[in-house]
Amino acid sequence: MANQEEWLLLGGRGMQVKVYVPKTVEIPSEYIAALAQRASDSFGSKAGDVFATRGHLVRQAARDGLLREFDELINEDGTVDVFCDPNDETPLEVENRAVSLVDLVHALSAKRGAAAVKSSAFAA
Repeated sequence: MANQEEWLLLGGRGMQVKVYVPKTVEIPSEYIAALAQRASDSFGSKAGDVFATRGHLVRQAARDGLLREFDELINEDGTVDVFCDPNDETPLEVENRAVSLVDLVHALSAKRGAAAVKSSAFAA
């Protein structure tokens, strides 16, 4: 410490700094739609106004127990202390358009439905 006055301002115990370290995680694609739905549900009627981000999906995956390495980052109130972009969370895009959580759920549902139609056409 530079001087006694600064030390006392910090309560005499030092300084605590939260550090965010880049880490790559993988969420299996078969979980993405369900995670998006639960993240959307957690916002209730405001979900249509909230841009979907990777952070929403990662935090939901942590709450759901898919990312056990983040268990210690889940607070008592259920929030998860994780950020997925260094400055601000970047909205996800579908067809070059930022989407809300509700829009993401619809887009993923439509994609899953189209995939089911394609696979059943090949089975015939």
